[in-house]
Amino acid sequence: MKKIVLGMMAAVSILTACNNDKKDASKNGDSTSVSMDANDSMTTMDKPVVKPGKYKNLSTGEDIEITRDETTGIAVDSKTQLPVQFYYDPITLDTLYQNGMKVNNMLVSLGDGKYKLDDMKIKIDGDEIKIKTDTSKIKIDND
Repeated sequence: MKKIVLGMMAAVSILTACNNDKKDASKNGDSTSVSMDANDSMTTMDKPVVKPGKYKNLSTGEDIEITRDETTGIAVDSKTQLPVQFYYDPITLDTLYQNGMKVNNMLVSLGDGKYKLDDMKIKIDGDEIKIKTDTSKIKIDND
């Protein structure tokens, strides 16, 4: 559990450090805002984005080329154009959800190569994503 908390804290620190370059944020129109509320320790960030590249499909184990579907914004296999729910980045060792969000240690195996998000750790409601650990909460909005 400590690894999850430390991982989340590291991610917030990295996102905060990367947000200092205002030129890059204005180029792609995306900015990441991170705020801490002393009362409930909620962290708020913008919606994650799918990054094109070579990944491994978690359900099939096949190497795939991921692209971002311009209409929905989710990850699709560039050859089949089918959505990919969970995929693995062999370089960063991260498991990613179809919207590009890291979901390391947040999956439950259903067997036969099928996975789902652990409802006790993560909730997705439309464009809003909430992640809970024992000591912190992260909220990602589409703002």
